[in-house]
Amino acid sequence: MPLVALPADMKPLRDGIELPPYSTIYYFDQLIDHKKPELGTFKQRYMFTWEYYQKGGPIILSTPGEGNAATYFGYLTNRTVPGLLAQPNHGATIVLEHRFFGLSNPYPDLSPTSLRVHTIEQAIEDLVYFARNVHLPFPEAIEDGNNVGPDKNPWILVGGSYSGALVSWTMVSHPGVFHAGYSSSGVVQAISYYWGYFEPIRQYMPKNCSADVERVINHMDLTFTFGSKKEKDALKTKFGMPNVTHYDDVAGTLRNQLWAWQSLTPASGGGAFFTFCDALEMKNGTAAGPNGWGLKHALDAWGQYETKYVANLCGDTPQDDCLGSYDSSLAYYHTIEVDNAYRSWLWFWYAFLSPGLALP
Repeated sequence: MPLVALPADMKPLRDGIELPPYSTIYYFDQLIDHKKPELGTFKQRYMFTWEYYQKGGPIILSTPGEGNAATYFGYLTNRTVPGLLAQPNHGATIVLEHRFFGLSNPYPDLSPTSLRVHTIEQAIEDLVYFARNVHLPFPEAIEDGNNVGPDKNPWILVGGSYSGALVSWTMVSHPGVFHAGYSSSGVVQAISYYWGYFEPIRQYMPKNCSADVERVINHMDLTFTFGSKKEKDALKTKFGMPNVTHYDDVAGTLRNQLWAWQSLTPASGGGAFFTFCDALEMKNGTAAGPNGWGLKHALDAWGQYETKYVANLCGDTPQDDCLGSYDSSLAYYHTIEVDNAYRSWLWFWYAFLSPGLALP
């Protein structure tokens, strides 16, 4: 889910009284393995506020999914769907960290042995077990935190992207636990080659920008497929990636500018996506018409933009380490320390795409 930035020490007010900062971390004893409860529990982190709560009100539960949850306390507030649901309905909001992301880890590392309990089924059960068993730290004058389970208060589950899919799967597999679910862009089906992800972007981005983006992508595809080595290497250099070994890694990096589309909201303004389009389509203070400026200008403009982008993204990191996908010896494939979201997500991704895969 997109990050909603707030000051780390920001405190909600209730009747003029300051409550604990939104960023306050609480801990829940979650089962390591829901199929083997005898294995014990681990400390699962969550954030919580009763800013809008009145007795009997709903409990709005969300998880950011594949990332450290500590910076996602904005999802407790009315800047986001959970808070907008809680405010008029006098509810409380919770952000729960997903197992094996951040510091909510059943085991002290991310080794293959530890990750055996890193499954979608376990993540679904985490949400259900949390709702049924958590003692929420309400002040006694507000509510009995032991008595707000889904059999007493309506619980509403909220998520977006992967965590939106988690909402859908939880609602289907455990009907009746949550009063309602809100799944935004829930990715309920894994597709390994999903070109269609970019189709709504192509259709609804500014026409001049889409015209030139298509020209550049087509040119790069043809050059990397049929061009001479000299032509291929010249194109790599033009886009600021002379030291990226594999041409498909160079081409794949261009997607990063289009991915910024999914972070656009009514409140975000143009953001990075329209900064990119302006770099392509504004020339001497004049915007291109709906057909764009053409290939030559688009190659030069995108090349300059991408060169700066890659320099900022990679810094002093070798370009193959930063942008390459072929070297299986790279540290992020092998580092087993906790809070390595890339490793945790890769495990999930390959297990999801290949449910019959024999994992180590």
